Amino acid sequence: MYQKKHIIITAVCTAVLVWAFCCGYFIALRPYTSGDPVARARDIITKHYVNELTDEQKKNMEDLSIEGMVYALGDPYSRYLNAEALESFQEEHAESYRGIGIAITFDAEAGTMTVTSVYQDSPAEEAGILPGDRIVQVDETVVSAKTYDAILAYIKSGEHETLSVRIARDGKEQVLSVRCEEIREQTVSYKMFGSGLGYVRISQFIVSTEADFAAAIEALTKQGLRGLVIDLRSNPGGYAQTVISMTDSLLPEGIIAYLEDNHGKREYFYSDDTSLDVPMAVLINRGTASAAELMAGSLKAHGLAMVIGEKSFGKAVGQSLFPLSQTTALQLTNARYFTPNGECIDGVGIQPDESVALDEALWGQLGSLEPEEDAQLAKSLELLIGQTVQ
Repeated sequence: MYQKKHIIITAVCTAVLVWAFCCGYFIALRPYTSGDPVARARDIITKHYVNELTDEQKKNMEDLSIEGMVYALGDPYSRYLNAEALESFQEEHAESYRGIGIAITFDAEAGTMTVTSVYQDSPAEEAGILPGDRIVQVDETVVSAKTYDAILAYIKSGEHETLSVRIARDGKEQVLSVRCEEIREQTVSYKMFGSGLGYVRISQFIVSTEADFAAAIEALTKQGLRGLVIDLRSNPGGYAQTVISMTDSLLPEGIIAYLEDNHGKREYFYSDDTSLDVPMAVLINRGTASAAELMAGSLKAHGLAMVIGEKSFGKAVGQSLFPLSQTTALQLTNARYFTPNGECIDGVGIQPDESVALDEALWGQLGSLEPEEDAQLAKSLELLIGQTVQ
């Protein structure tokens, strides 16, 4: 009996002591547990970690903390740009660069670099490079997954006025001497088919795209434009203001699109009464996304263009760049856009009016294919001819 009472008293005393210790512990910590726990964790680690933190460790802690917050959003388009990523981002969005005047795709698994387009009046065009050519070697370096980045840096370095470029075409290889110079990004190309049917390809929407598009429309109009094909296939998007201004030039007075933020606040974009008064067709595929979908969706909603090809990617959200420091930034999804009829195609995509497939192996040659090689282009011309026949 005595032993039982002793155990009970000991247990009660232990509980009281533990409770008193916990109360004292949390009361003592109260000044330190208020405020931002992330900042508090950083301070604790900085002050109390067994080793003094190096500058590299401090930088990594900051980068990983912010990356973790962005990762927690589960958003595929938002990202943290550390110093290296921000520098790359700025290089990617520069509208002029040192090069030879080509757009390429790179297959890392196969280690192949393929020319998708050749800029007009560029050194590459002058040397005879064509869309679809595979670049095998630049000077002494063979193209591979390991050497790709180094080759790009080598071309942009400005250390060489000419490059020896080995290309593969139709199963044969040849070496071309290509000048290297300052190149202005070209995102618009155009041509006229028979019966006054114009064709404009837009590869992305950057600042200069608007002026280049206006010049293309003016040139086609002087050639007797009666119908227009706008090729937005494999266009990943770009600047919202650019695509809105360009769409404005095509639409009559009305709503182009509207944005909605996380508070439900809407911003409407309107077109004036100046428009392009010809039948239009828009080409899309799975690579048509974001700003390109905004243009296609707006033209379709107004009933001004037939949409031809394959269902688009389905990205109806926009990102803005928020600086965090002089060398870092957040690229954050901060708005969702809707077509004039209130449709949001995010995660859904735009369904074409006429579904026409195209072999994905030909995507690298879009814009350079003739109608007999490009079933989607051929269909758009066929439909426009039916609308332009008097």
